[in-house]
Amino acid sequence: MMWFLAGLLAVGTVWYFFRTSKALPVLMFHKIDPERQDALTVSVARFERQLQWLQARRYQSITLEQLIAAVDRQKPLPARSVLITFDDAYVNNLTHALPVLQSFRMNAVVFVPTAFVGQCNQWDGCTEPLMTPDQLRQLLPTFELALHSHQHMNYKHLNASEIKTDLLQNTAAFDALNLPYVRAFAYPYGGRPKDATIKQAMKTALSESGIRLAFRIGNRLNPFPVSNRFELQRLDIRGTDSMAQFARKVRFGKIL
Repeated sequence: MMWFLAGLLAVGTVWYFFRTSKALPVLMFHKIDPERQDALTVSVARFERQLQWLQARRYQSITLEQLIAAVDRQKPLPARSVLITFDDAYVNNLTHALPVLQSFRMNAVVFVPTAFVGQCNQWDGCTEPLMTPDQLRQLLPTFELALHSHQHMNYKHLNASEIKTDLLQNTAAFDALNLPYVRAFAYPYGGRPKDATIKQAMKTALSESGIRLAFRIGNRLNPFPVSNRFELQRLDIRGTDSMAQFARKVRFGKIL
C-alpha cells in the first residue's frame, strides 16, 4: 500500500509540474515606490530583481492582445509567457514602473478605474495620486490600458443592474477621454457575485460590452485551453514577498 501511495504521489507530482509548465502566470501589482514595501507596494529594487529573475529564466512578457488571440483560438501561448498587470493607475506606475519595464524591454497592462482618472484612490483614503489622461498616454506602448470598473466598486456586493451600469460607464469614459484601450477587465478586489443568477447576468453584461477577458485574483496559473474567459486568475505580488516566494508563485501558483 505504501509503495502504491508513493507511486500515486509521484505521478500526481509529475502531472502537476507538466500542467503548470504549460500554464500562464498573470502577475498583479499595484504600486512601485523607490523604497517602501508593503502588501500593495513593491520597491523599485525588488521590482528590478523580479524582472531580472523572469528574464534570466527566459520568460517573455506578452500583451493582452496576444492573450485574447490565444484564448479565441483555444491554443496555448509560447512557453514561458507571462502577463504583467497593474491595478488602479497610480502615478508611480509611470514614474517608477515604466522605466524599469523599458529597461528590460517588457510589456505590462494597467487596469484603470475611470471615475478617478487624474484624482486619487478615494476607495483607500485618497493616499495616492492617480494618473491623468496625458499621463496614461505616456505609458504607451509599453503599457496597454484596460478596464477596472468605473467607480472601483466590489462587484460581489452589486446587483445585475448596478454592474451593467458601471461597465457601460467604464467603457464610455475611456471613449470620452479618447484613450486607446483593450476590452479586458479586472474585477476590483477580485470580487464577483456569489448569486448564480447575478453572476450570469454579469457575464452577459461583460459580453454585451465587448469585453473579451476578465481577471479575478485566485492566485493560480491559467492552463490552456481556457475554460472560462471571464475567470482568468492573477497572482497577488506583494512587496513583502521574498524572492523565493515570488519564484514559487510564478512557477506554481497556489498549489492547494
